[in-house]
Amino acid sequence: MITIFTMAYNEAVRLKFMIDHYKARFPSAQIIVYDNYSTDATAQIAKDNGCEVKAYESNNKVDDNLLTVFKNNCWKNAETNWVMVIDIDEILDINEEQLQKEEVLGTTIIKPEGWNMVNMEDNYDFSNMKYGYRHPDYDKTCLFNKKYISEINFMHGAHRSGPTGVVKFSDNVYKLYHYHYINLDFILDRYKMTAARMSEANRRNRWGWHYWEPEAEIIKTFNEVRAKAHKIL
Repeated sequence: MITIFTMAYNEAVRLKFMIDHYKARFPSAQIIVYDNYSTDATAQIAKDNGCEVKAYESNNKVDDNLLTVFKNNCWKNAETNWVMVIDIDEILDINEEQLQKEEVLGTTIIKPEGWNMVNMEDNYDFSNMKYGYRHPDYDKTCLFNKKYISEINFMHGAHRSGPTGVVKFSDNVYKLYHYHYINLDFILDRYKMTAARMSEANRRNRWGWHYWEPEAEIIKTFNEVRAKAHKIL
C-alpha cells in the first residue's frame, strides 16, 4: 500500500538500517533507491535487500536544483496511492496499521515532528542511538496520498513544501528521526566528500553551506549537539 522513494550516494553505512525499519513497518512496501553512481556497496546492499535500484545522473555533483525536481516528480507514476519521499537518514515512526487508520479518517498528508538523533558512542550501532533533540527544520512532509495531492512542491532541501490538492494533515503527529550525527569520524568524512561534490549553483546560493565549514567548526557543532541531546527512545 506504499511506495518509498529515496536517493543515495555512498550510503552503505546507513542504508540497511533504513530498509529494515520500513520493511518491518510496511512489509509489502516497494522501496526504490535512485543511486547517484555510488562508489561503495550502496547499490548492491539495496538489491540484496529487495529494493529496486535506478541510476540517477548528476555529473557527480550535489545539485539541489536537480534534487528538487526529482523529489517533486519521482512519485507521480507510483502504482500505490500512498507515497513516501525520504532521505536515507530519515526514519518516520509510523506503520501500516496506523496509516490505514489515517486513510479512514480522510488524512492525505502525515504530519511529521522532526528530531535530530545523536550517537553518544563512537560507533555505528544505529539501533542503540537513543538520544536526540527536537529540530523543527526536520518537520519534513514526506508521506502523502497522491490520489489527492497533485503537487507536493518541495523547496530546495525538501525541508519545506507547498502541497496542492485535497490537503488534510493528520491530527496525529508522527516522529521523524534524522540519523545525521553518527560519530565524529563519519561526520568529518561525509562533510568532506559532500563539499567536494557541490555544484556551482549550490555554492553560489549557499545551499548546504554547512558542508564546507572549517573542520574546527564542524567538531565544535558535533560536541554541542552531543551536549544538548537527551534520551528520547
